Amino acid sequence: MRTYLIALFLLVTSTAMADDYNYQMISKRFTSAALSQSALEAAKMQGECLVGIKELNFRNQTQFDPVAEWSNYRTAALLEKYSPCEVLVMLEVAQVRLKAHLR
Repeated sequence: MRTYLIALFLLVTSTAMADDYNYQMISKRFTSAALSQSALEAAKMQGECLVGIKELNFRNQTQFDPVAEWSNYRTAALLEKYSPCEVLVMLEVAQVRLKAHLR
């Protein structure tokens, strides 16, 4: 019974603590440093572009795709220099051109 209560306590407190560290809760605690609405929209767009990069690189996982492997390999280096949306555009163009070249 004691173990059950401890486990329940840890579950409840860890869930509550996890909610304290999402952007909305942090921005409420630091209102003067929170992102403006336009900056928040830009950050959300960059997040969507990161998802786009992931989807582009791992679109077909049932068979080996040398073009996706190539772009996945270069993604980290590109993200060090460019924004996620810039990288997504570059990779989309590169994949189209490379796949056309392979046909």
